[in-house]
Amino acid sequence: VNEYLASVLPAKIWRAAPPGGRGRTIAAMFAHIQGVRRTFARMAGARPPKLDRESVTPAEAARAFQRSTDDLAKLFEATLAARRTRVKGMPRRVIDMMTYMIQHDAHHRGQICMLARDLGHEFKGEDSMRIWGWKALPPRRG
Repeated sequence: VNEYLASVLPAKIWRAAPPGGRGRTIAAMFAHIQGVRRTFARMAGARPPKLDRESVTPAEAARAFQRSTDDLAKLFEATLAARRTRVKGMPRRVIDMMTYMIQHDAHHRGQICMLARDLGHEFKGEDSMRIWGWKALPPRRG
């Protein structure tokens, strides 16, 4: 979903300052989400890419999310297949880590959507359904 959201946001708002000049830009929020994913993936030995909040592009963010999603999914799948309760190196049980990461991503997607609207972007109904509903996402690129 993060990859999709990055792909539907217009470039003109990607680095726009939030109204009032306080808070993170959309680019910085995407970099933060990836930073948290990266922190936990690295604890378990994976190496997803780091994003620079000042220079990250939507395409770079989407590629980084694809990589961190793949890395984390492999770690979680292997742990569950081995019937272990924790991913080695991570601080919480596997199900708690998965839940935390889903919640963290969704929280910041909500902030991104709210900021995008504050900056004048109107989401299409189809985009909202793909971000928040159950409509199928388009196939991944790359």
